Amino acid sequence: MSRRLPQILLAFAIALAAVCGYFVAVSFGAAPAPQITTTVNVATGPQGPTGPQGPAGQLECPTGFVFGNLVINHPGGQTTIFTCIKS
Repeated sequence: MSRRLPQILLAFAIALAAVCGYFVAVSFGAAPAPQITTTVNVATGPQGPTGPQGPAGQLECPTGFVFGNLVINHPGGQTTIFTCIKS
């Protein structure tokens, strides 16, 4: 048995682990591309008129969402919206 056999086996094991890691990374990174991107610029444009009051309704969030406060920071301060947030 050669003195280099353990080193060769170790090098082979490291190379095999690297190849396996590559394939795992590729498989987890194969998510579909987003279909749309929406950007909100809160620092531009004049303020519009207040909209009409919406109809009264039940407070229910769709499955996978929970009630929460959405805090929007903008140059004039903060605005907080009570809404359904994806959990």
